[in-house]
Amino acid sequence: MSRRDFTFSIPNIKVRFGGLTRLRLPLPGGVYLGGGKLIVGSMATVGIGFLASMFVLISSGDQEITWPMTGASYAAPSMIGSPVVDREFPADRSQTLQINLPANIRLDEVSFTNISLGKNGITDAFQIAGTSTSDLITIDTLIIKNSEFPTMDWANGDIYTLTATTDVVAAGHTFEMTMASTTNDVVIGSGRGATSYIAKDMTVDRILLTQSTTGGDVLIDTMTLDGVRAFTGAFNADYFEIGRLILEGVRIGDDGDINSADFVIHSSVSVNTVADSIREEPVYIR
Repeated sequence: MSRRDFTFSIPNIKVRFGGLTRLRLPLPGGVYLGGGKLIVGSMATVGIGFLASMFVLISSGDQEITWPMTGASYAAPSMIGSPVVDREFPADRSQTLQINLPANIRLDEVSFTNISLGKNGITDAFQIAGTSTSDLITIDTLIIKNSEFPTMDWANGDIYTLTATTDVVAAGHTFEMTMASTTNDVVIGSGRGATSYIAKDMTVDRILLTQSTTGGDVLIDTMTLDGVRAFTGAFNADYFEIGRLILEGVRIGDDGDINSADFVIHSSVSVNTVADSIREEPVYIR
């Protein structure tokens, strides 16, 4: 009796997981089985087991947090974030956007456009915070325009030139800054190779820019807030050095009372030149 030889071709298996690229799993093609005995059950079992284990691995993995996803802090210059828990609301899912800035870090641009801020119970909706008079957040040019805050407070810093145009409106403002000719005209050089953080069209609880280590200043070429609006919580800046602070189209007020200042620059801030064209009106941001 003559012996017959059999050849089987088994096609590839293609699988797609969610948005991942299609996975092609090649199975041996042209399997030669002498004597006509076909044994493929074990091969199929191995292949299915491999696919099942990959699916479980992919499904159970945590999603990587990348800028500008909220509920996270980012240690500059990294764009990969770590989850944060707000101390005021430990049971709630955080929507805070925080950048931790180590001493001597250099950033080219930090920009926030069309951002809605606020959550009942927070103190600061937008914060810029160095650590001390020798460890400052240093900014060449800070522009705040088309934005709204219930209150705005500046303390412990230097500003070379402060310009507030006629379309800046506040429910009372007090400028107690110390005029000082020794204030530095801050100029940040080339931003080549420096990181930028840009966020737009978002809703967040608050934005925190905080110096995270001592031993030197944080250097930022340009920071822009354009269309950043908070219904609660203050704009608060402490321990900073700014070359040019420009305010355009900003509205500040939490009570509609022009006799209680909602926009304050304290005496701990030294300024070289001031152009104050702020109008006082009963602004009440709610």
